[in-house]
Amino acid sequence: MTPPRNLQLRRCGIATLEVMPVGVSSHWDSWLSRGASIFQIVGIGLALAGLFYTVIPLYQRAAVDEQLARPEAGLKAVESSLAEARTETYRLSRDNYLRNATRAAADECADVRQSFMTIPPGAPESEFRLRLDVDVVECVNRYLARADEVKVLNPADLVVWRDWATSIASDLEAERQSADEKVVGVRQKAAADLSVLESLGDFARRIDEFLSRYDALRTPEQRQERLHRLFDQRVERTQTSIATSYRQRASLLLFRDLEPKPWRGERRMREEATRPPAPASAASRRT
Repeated sequence: MTPPRNLQLRRCGIATLEVMPVGVSSHWDSWLSRGASIFQIVGIGLALAGLFYTVIPLYQRAAVDEQLARPEAGLKAVESSLAEARTETYRLSRDNYLRNATRAAADECADVRQSFMTIPPGAPESEFRLRLDVDVVECVNRYLARADEVKVLNPADLVVWRDWATSIASDLEAERQSADEKVVGVRQKAAADLSVLESLGDFARRIDEFLSRYDALRTPEQRQERLHRLFDQRVERTQTSIATSYRQRASLLLFRDLEPKPWRGERRMREEATRPPAPASAASRRT
């Protein structure tokens, strides 16, 4: 039977609080405390696992990467030094080959040896010495072909040298043909105008002056023969001067300019950089 007070509270709409037994409340508090402790232990375990399986491996990997980066930096420096050494070695080989090739080409393609080499049997000396029959373009192309065979130059440098040398050889070949035409045409031009001929040397001029004193004692045929001989000497001297001038110019140009100008400039700069400083003069040391 409901007490009168509770009945009155229910009528007013106020529910009564059921009071749990003391034994039940303490039981739930004990399990909640145990669960919190378990969760704390699990959280600590997870934190330790994360430390061992994430943070420490990442740190170790960073340390290993740093240790590996040091040898890689040294290796890159060594590779760079090796690349520079290979480049310098190639340049030295290229310069040495070009120096020898241009020296040989200056001798052969300019036909310098024709001026002093042994005359073949039966060949007139004057005709042999004056012959300008070495084709410069064909001669230079032989040296380019040899460079391609020995593989001293890389393909890019070989193309550069071929373009450079072909232009110079073409200009010299035009000069050779012009000089050859002048040599052949000297006699015909001199027959109409003696001023195209060079004068005799001092020794030949004195001999001619000495012989001319006895013209009165010679017959007209002898005097005419002397004049013809004098004319032939002047013609040959002029032809020799034309041929020699061409050979000297061709030889100098081939020796000096057959190698591309940028390569010569690089070699000059390297030689100047490695050249020891000049010793101070006595006057500068005193000051």
